[in-house]
Amino acid sequence: MAWTNEQQAAIDSRGQTLLLSAAAGSGKTAVLVERIIRRLLDKEYPIDITELLVVTFTKAAAAEMRDRIGTALMKALSETKDPRVERQLALLPSAQISTLHAFCQHVIRKYFYTIDLDPAFSIAGEEELNLLRRQVLEDVFLSYYEDDEKASILYPLADMFGSDRGDDILMDTVSRMYTYARSLAWPEHWLKEAARAYDVAPDAVIDDMVWAGPIKDAVRRILEEDAHLYDGVLYHLRQREAFAPACDTFVAEQAALRQAAQARSWNDLNRFVRAIDFPRLKSLRKLSDDDKAVWERCKKVRDDVKKDVIKTLQSVYFSATPEEWLDGMRAMKPVMDGLVTLTLDFAKAYGAAKKEKGWIDFSDLEHFCLQILLAPDASPEHPVPSAAAEELRSQYEEVFIDEYQDTNGVQELITRLVSGEDNRFMVGDIKQSIYRFRLADPTLFLEKYQSFSRDEKAVQRCIDLGRNFRSVPVVLDAVNAVFSRAMTAEAAGMDYGEREKLYAGRQAPDDERWIGGPVEVDIVPTPSDEEDDDGSTAFEKECRFIAGRIGELLASGRMAARKDGTLEPLSYRHIVVLLRSMAGKADVLIQALQEGGIPSYAEQSGGYFAAVEVQVMLALLRCIDNPEQDLAMAAVLRSPLVGLDETALAGVRLAGDGTLWQNLPAFVASLPDGVDEKEDLQQFMAAFDSWRTYSRRHGVAELLQRLYDDTAYVDFVGAMPGGDVRQANLKALYDRARQYEEAGFRGLFRYLQLMDKMKEDGLDLAPAKVVSEKEDVVRIMSIHKSKGLEFPVVFVADMGKAFNRRDTQDQILFHNRLGIGLKQYDPEWRISYPTLIWSGIAAQLRWEGTAEEERILYVAMTRARDQLILTGHSSHIDRDWQRWTSHLNPAQAKSYFDWVMPAALAPFGAKADADYARPGAAWQDAVWQVRIAKAVPAGTVEEGAYDGEPRLEALRRGDLTGTPVPSWLDEQLSWQYAYPQAVRTAAKFSVSEVKRRYQELHSDELQDEAALSVPAAAVIPPAPGEDDAFAALPPWLAGEEAAVSGAQRGTALHKALQYITPAADQTTATLRREIDAFVRQGLLSREEAKLVYVPVLAAFCQSDIGRRMAESPELHREYPFTVLLAGGDPLPETETGEQILIQGVIDCLFREDDAWILVDYKSDRLETADAFRRRYAVQLALYKRAVEQITHRPVEETYIYSLHLQQEIRL
Repeated sequence: MAWTNEQQAAIDSRGQTLLLSAAAGSGKTAVLVERIIRRLLDKEYPIDITELLVVTFTKAAAAEMRDRIGTALMKALSETKDPRVERQLALLPSAQISTLHAFCQHVIRKYFYTIDLDPAFSIAGEEELNLLRRQVLEDVFLSYYEDDEKASILYPLADMFGSDRGDDILMDTVSRMYTYARSLAWPEHWLKEAARAYDVAPDAVIDDMVWAGPIKDAVRRILEEDAHLYDGVLYHLRQREAFAPACDTFVAEQAALRQAAQARSWNDLNRFVRAIDFPRLKSLRKLSDDDKAVWERCKKVRDDVKKDVIKTLQSVYFSATPEEWLDGMRAMKPVMDGLVTLTLDFAKAYGAAKKEKGWIDFSDLEHFCLQILLAPDASPEHPVPSAAAEELRSQYEEVFIDEYQDTNGVQELITRLVSGEDNRFMVGDIKQSIYRFRLADPTLFLEKYQSFSRDEKAVQRCIDLGRNFRSVPVVLDAVNAVFSRAMTAEAAGMDYGEREKLYAGRQAPDDERWIGGPVEVDIVPTPSDEEDDDGSTAFEKECRFIAGRIGELLASGRMAARKDGTLEPLSYRHIVVLLRSMAGKADVLIQALQEGGIPSYAEQSGGYFAAVEVQVMLALLRCIDNPEQDLAMAAVLRSPLVGLDETALAGVRLAGDGTLWQNLPAFVASLPDGVDEKEDLQQFMAAFDSWRTYSRRHGVAELLQRLYDDTAYVDFVGAMPGGDVRQANLKALYDRARQYEEAGFRGLFRYLQLMDKMKEDGLDLAPAKVVSEKEDVVRIMSIHKSKGLEFPVVFVADMGKAFNRRDTQDQILFHNRLGIGLKQYDPEWRISYPTLIWSGIAAQLRWEGTAEEERILYVAMTRARDQLILTGHSSHIDRDWQRWTSHLNPAQAKSYFDWVMPAALAPFGAKADADYARPGAAWQDAVWQVRIAKAVPAGTVEEGAYDGEPRLEALRRGDLTGTPVPSWLDEQLSWQYAYPQAVRTAAKFSVSEVKRRYQELHSDELQDEAALSVPAAAVIPPAPGEDDAFAALPPWLAGEEAAVSGAQRGTALHKALQYITPAADQTTATLRREIDAFVRQGLLSREEAKLVYVPVLAAFCQSDIGRRMAESPELHREYPFTVLLAGGDPLPETETGEQILIQGVIDCLFREDDAWILVDYKSDRLETADAFRRRYAVQLALYKRAVEQITHRPVEETYIYSLHLQQEIRL
C-alpha cells in the first residue's frame, strides 16, 4: 500500500508523544495497525506485542484492531517465515488490546490488594444498578427525615426540588450530581469546590468571577451579530432616496450596538446595553411596492435585534445590579452546602451497598483503577503515580489511545499515569467529538491540537491526516465550503483552515451510469410545524419528499461504486437516512417509506415497552400479581391470549359490580353451553389460577417460561409481521427477569416495579435487532450511530429543525470547569430565577452545545461515499432565506440549515434571491444543487414504486363488481352511531374554543360589537392632576411600541392582576413598587412591566368588586379547572347525552359567606356593558357551571371587569 507523507510520518516516528489528528476517511486505523506491526518487527529495536497497550472505546473496535493485527502478522509470516512473527502471533491473545474499561478491570484484578477490594467482584447490569440506586436513595432520604439535624438540611431542598408527588425530582437531582461528579477524576473535591463557590466575599467584584466570562462573551456575540445584521439593512436603505429619513436611526442604533460590543467590564456592558434605545421610526411615504417589501424586511431585522437587546440582554443578563447578582449567590450557599452533603452521603451509602453485593459499575472500574494508580499523597494539583503505576509504565513501550477526542478527565488521567513523557500515541479527530452527553471532554484533544508542535523532532508532536479516501471530491468540496464558513474559533473553538480541510484521496468513477453528482440541498416549504390542510405535519411532508426522491434514485437505473472502484446496481441497502434524533421521527419516516413501497429498517434505542407483545405479557404478569387491576385485565382479555371482542368485554363489565376478574365467572355462567367462547374462558380461568399458584413458588424467569410454554404466545407472534423481532423482544423480557434474579432480587411485584421505573426514567430497551447488514432495506439511523460507518448514498434529514437547548434550562446545571449552577429560589413565592453561576454555566453550555452541533453535522456529511442529499423543511421561508443570505454569524445558528445554506447559496447570489419563493425553483453548479421542493400530497405513492398484489390494486380502484356483500356485513356497515356529531367533535375543549365556536354560530348577532372591538390597546388615561411619574401614557398607548401585540399587553395586565395585593388603599405609587418587586422576583419581565398601565390597576383595587375581593376570606386567582360537562347548549356542535371535557382558567374567584363571586378581566375596547355581556355570556356561563360542579357551592354573582371602561359588569 502506498502511504501519504503524513501517514508515513505517523508510522515511522519514534520517541515522541504523538497526536494524530485524523480527519474523516483518512485511514487512521490502517495507520495505527501498520505502526504496531512495524514496531513488533523492527530489526533494530523489536518489541513484543505484550509490551503495547492499545486502548479503544468499544469492544467492536478492539476486536477489529486485534483481527487486523492478526491478519497482518499472518501475511508477514507467509512472506518471511520469521520465528519472531510466530512469537507475536502466539502472544496476540494475551495482548492488552481492549476497551479502557477492560484495561481498568485488568489493573484492578492485578492490584486489588492495594485498595482493599474483594477480587471476586462482578460488574452489575444497568437495570440492577438502577434498582439498587433507587433503594439507597430512599434509605438515605428516610434517614434524613428521621434525624432532626439532617432534616433541617433536607427540608429546604425538598421545598425547592420537591413536588406534590414526593421527592422524585430531588432524588433525580442527587443522582445526576453523583453521576456527573464521577465522570471527573476527583469527584469529591469537585463537589466541595462547587459548594465553596457560593461563599462570596463581601468585597467580591463580578468581573473577577469565572462565571462572568461566558456571560460577557455571549452578550458580545449577540451584540456583534446584531450590529452585523444592520450592515445589510443599511446597504438596502442607502440604495433608495425614499429611505433616507430612516437611515440616521439605523446608523445610531448600530453605533450603540458596536459601542456596547466593545465593552469589556461588566459595568460598562451593563451601562452601554441599557442605554441602547429603539425610538419610533419615522414614517416613509410614497414607497413603491418593491420599496415596501424592502422596508418590511428591514423592519423585521430591526424587530429581531430589538428583541435580542430588550428581551434577552436588558431583561435577563442586566435586569439586576452586580451586587444583586452576588447577593443571589450568597443566598443559595446553605442550599448548595446541603445538596453537596446529601450527595456525598448518598455516594458513601451507594458504594457500601454495592460492596455488600460484590458489585461494581463502569464508573467504579475507572475510579478503582485510578485509586490504584495514584500515590496516597496525590492531589488534583499533584497527581503523583503510585508504585503500581510505575510498574505498568515500565512494562509498556508505547500506549495507543484510539478515538482520543471522546476521552473524559478520568480516562485521560489513567492513560497518563501508565505512560511516559514520550511514548503516547493518541489518535482522533476533534471535528468528530460528538459524545458530550456521555461527558466526553473535547478540550483535552483541542488543547494538545493547538499546543503540540508540527516539527518532526518535537517531543510533543501533532501530525494531520487530511486526505480522505472515502468520499468523492464533490462531497469533500461541499464539506469544506460549509465548515470554512461555519467552524470558527468564535463558534466552535477552532478555525477550519488549510490544516482542517479534507483533500481527495479517491476520484469519482468516470462512468455516466454512476449515481454521484452535486450535493443536493432540498428545502420543503411548509406553512408551519402544526398540521396542514391535509392533516400532515411539516416533517411528514419532508418524509414524503424523501420517499419520492429514493423512488426516483432506484428508478433511474444508476449504479453505486464498490470500494474497489467497480460499479453495481443501486439498491435500497446502499441508502441511509440520518436523523439528529430518532425519537418521534423514525416512525414517521418509516411510515412514509412504507407508503412509497420502500423497505426500511430503523434501529431505535427505545420503543421496547411500546411493542404490543411486550405490553401483553407485562399485562398478564400484572394480573397474576394482582388480578383486581382492571386495565391490565382488560388488555389480557382483549389480547390473543383470550380473544374477547369489545361486545364480550362490555358484557364482563356489566356482569356485576366488581372488577373484571370478579365479574368474569358470572359472565361465563351466563353464556350458553357449547359456545366456544365459554369453553375458552373456562380454560383461561383454570390456567390463570394455576399460573398464580406457580408464581408463589417460582421466580419470574421460570414463570415467564411457563407462560410462553402454556400459551404458545411466542409462536403466535412469530407468525405476525416482524415476527423475528417480536420473538426476540419476548426473549429479552425473559433474559431481563433472569438477570434480575441473578442479581439477588426476588418477587414478581418488585420486577414489575423495575420495569415501570425503567420506562418512567426513559431507560427504554431497544427492540431486538434481527436485520442483517446485507438485507436490502433503507437504513434509518441517528447521526451518532452512523459514526465510523459509510454509505454510497446518504440523506441527512430534518436539517431545518431548531437545536434542542433544553439542557441549558434546568434548575441545576453542571460544568467540569465552572462547577454547579443553581437557580435562586424564593420559598415564599415558590419561584426560581437565575444566579450568576447558573447564568454563566448556561451561557457556556449553550456555546459548547452549538460547537458540538457543528461537529455532529460534520460527521453526518462525511458519511457519504458517492451522493449526499441534505433535506429539511422551512415553515418561514422568507425569514429563513433572509438569515441565510445576510452573512449569518455561525455562532448564532439555530439549525443545520443555518450553516449549510450560506455556503450552498454563495455561488448563486442575487439569482437565487429573486426566485426562492417559487416551488420547484432550482440552482446548480459543479458542487451544489439547491431546490425548493414541491409539496407531495398525503397518501401519494410514486409511480412504479409499489408492486402490490392485483387484488389490492382492484380494491384501490374500487373495482368490486361481481363481489356479493353478505347480509351480516351489510347490516354492520349500515349501522349508525347514536351521536353522529360527536365523531366530528373534539373530546376536549378549552373555554376559549367554545366561546370562539359560539361566536361563529352567532356571528350576525355579534357583528356590531366586532366592529367596535380592537386588540387590547389603549385604556382610559389617568384623571387630570395624576402624579406625573405615573400619569404619562404608556409607550404602547402613545404609539411608540407598534410592534407590541394586543395579546402581549393583555397578558401583562392579567399577570399583574394575578399577583398584586388586593387592597382599597392601593395607589399608583404602591402598585408601581409592587410591579418592580415582581420584576426582581421573576414574576414579570421588565418588558411586561412596561406594558402594565398602573392607574388601571389602582382603579380596579379601589372599585367595589376590588374592595370585596380584598375582604374575602378565600381568594383564588388564575384558577385552573378541567371538568366533564353534559353536551348541548351552550356547548356548540354537541348533542344532549354526550359528555364533553372542558378546561380553562378563571381570572378571579372569591368567597362571600357560603357562595362564590366570579370575576373575569377583559381588556377589549367595547363601548357598552351590553356588548360585553353578549360577547362573553357563554364563557362566563361555562365558568359558573364548572365551579359549581367542582366545588358543590353556588356561584352567587358573575362579573366582567372591563379594564377599558374601568367598570364592573354583572351578568
